[in-house]
Amino acid sequence: MAIRSTHFALAGLTLLDVGPLRDTTSISFLTTDNEPANIYLVMGPNGGGKTTLLEAITTAMSMLGAASHTRYGMPALDDGNGGVQLDALVRLDDGTSGESFILSIVLGGPGLLKNWPEPDLQMVGAAAQLVLRYGVRTGSRTIERFADSDKQALAFADTIIAEVGEPTRSLFGAGATAFPTLLYFPSDRGIARNGHAGRAVSRPDQLSYAPVHVFGVDGATWENSLDNLFVWFAWLADGREERCRETVNRYVFRDGTKTLLEVDRELLRAPVSVDGVVEHGLDQLSSGERQLVQLLVRIASHMSTATIVLIDETEQHLHLVMRRRLITLIKEWAKEHDGLSFYLTSHQADSLRIVAPKVPEEGLRKFGCLVKPRFKAPRR
Repeated sequence: MAIRSTHFALAGLTLLDVGPLRDTTSISFLTTDNEPANIYLVMGPNGGGKTTLLEAITTAMSMLGAASHTRYGMPALDDGNGGVQLDALVRLDDGTSGESFILSIVLGGPGLLKNWPEPDLQMVGAAAQLVLRYGVRTGSRTIERFADSDKQALAFADTIIAEVGEPTRSLFGAGATAFPTLLYFPSDRGIARNGHAGRAVSRPDQLSYAPVHVFGVDGATWENSLDNLFVWFAWLADGREERCRETVNRYVFRDGTKTLLEVDRELLRAPVSVDGVVEHGLDQLSSGERQLVQLLVRIASHMSTATIVLIDETEQHLHLVMRRRLITLIKEWAKEHDGLSFYLTSHQADSLRIVAPKVPEEGLRKFGCLVKPRFKAPRR
């Protein structure tokens, strides 16, 4: 039985002995009105566990892409006794009827870390808690889905696996699958400065459905460069190149001194005009501009109708004006796209003031938390 989601939003995260967060750490992604946040700010000192939270969310979501895996990708799970549970509020539809549930993606040996009692389920409008558990069976080294997972959760995961690899055909998730997509931008993101010898019109890396896409430094190879993405869109001639270009010019080059021009089909690059003169490529922008271009174009190009965007160290390489511009954009897009949510980390007080998690804004469901390391006392 195929089951698809018509709604997918994060509800909470529980960790056991993961990174600097020892013992049990439980974080709610619900607002005071018991709704999933569409902008969530994680504050805390360096080394406090902010990145650990994003990596745990990414790892849990990545499990949906296959029935078995060789490893989790987190040391606390691969080499230790840690556990992760990611809870999402989902609406599942089997083609005849739909109902909302809490879907708990559970990783690691400890098993289920948080039960949702009936009153909590009722508060979020969920009929039940469905558990989808991944772990290593006795005598095996492979991470597999446990057969005792709920049947509806297994059917939903199978439907996602069947969708993996389907080409992305639109921007901003318009008309795209309602299956969840997570876009993770770690702190080392940006556009690499690279001449890209041997350019060719070729399908870009990651331009297809997957439950997780990670965008570190774009452009280390031609296949994962933004130039290649723009060139591919230009050759498809389906309007995506024009819309991406308009988005960059509207939000990044808004003072008018720089303009992203149409793709140069002879040189196979997306040229930037400075004061009316074609000056350089995308890789020659400032570090802050490169980061903003990457964020805007990758989110627009890879999102589905249910997209979770994780941005680690939001202020990385951005001065205050650029930071305000980015967060303003995040707020606008969260309002415009119902299935889009942002999870940001920061240790800067300026980011807290700009996001203002406790200040109501129409169309936004904002919330946040403060994390700091917790160390377990050694056993005697």
